[in-house]
Amino acid sequence: MEIEDTATKRARERGGSGCSASDVDRLSALPDSLLHTIMSFLKARQAVQTCVLATRWRHLWRSMPCLDVDHDEFCRTGAASSKDRAKQEWEDFEDFTSNLMHRCNVALLESLSLRVTHSRAPGFRPHKQASGWLRRAMKYCTPDLPRQHADGLSSSSWRLKRLHLCNVALDARFGNHVRSAFRSLEDLELEDCTCAFQAITSGSLKSLVLKNCWWNYLTEITSPTLKRLVVAGGSNNAPCVVVAPAIAHLCLDVPLYFARSISVNRMPSLPRL
Repeated sequence: MEIEDTATKRARERGGSGCSASDVDRLSALPDSLLHTIMSFLKARQAVQTCVLATRWRHLWRSMPCLDVDHDEFCRTGAASSKDRAKQEWEDFEDFTSNLMHRCNVALLESLSLRVTHSRAPGFRPHKQASGWLRRAMKYCTPDLPRQHADGLSSSSWRLKRLHLCNVALDARFGNHVRSAFRSLEDLELEDCTCAFQAITSGSLKSLVLKNCWWNYLTEITSPTLKRLVVAGGSNNAPCVVVAPAIAHLCLDVPLYFARSISVNRMPSLPRL
């Protein structure tokens, strides 16, 4: 009678079919934390597709600490017209992202990236749809089951440390979340976003990057922990005061009229020329 070694037996129980050492699924034998680290290098669609590898992988994607949702993952090639192809790409991306945001507890993530490619979107404003996904995630996904305040914010903060958004419309509630719910957020990057909130206030931010964003009235950026601020392109309709006493790197790559509206007097850590 043949005796299976422990590794082979475990692989068979997880759905593997091999009975020799060379057929053992050693990757699936790793703990969840290591598998999640491996999966964090994948885009969200690829990460979800790992569920077909074996029974062991079926639900791993649902507890990933990092999500990188990218419209470009759904790029198609073929004979169809560019308009039809873009429409199909968007429908696939919309179905995938809606389901993903529903099935994952976004509040438990450490890193979230949501990128919509405007040039490949069909003839409507995709950033409005993307903002809906984000709003629903903020409203229904919480670290536990905390009490809700009158403004809709959770009494418990999310775990997010890194948040990158591209081509998303952000209303005033987003600013409230940065201030009151994203208490661990260290890295915030907004690119090609339309922003209706008037202030970015955080007690944890270390890096803030704003690229080609359109603001209605951004009047304040305040963070005692902020060390890096980059504002590149975009426009704003009001003077903006930056209160960041610990800042060590400041880059203003904006038109002169925009740069003049940004007050940097409250940055004592920056050298004066």
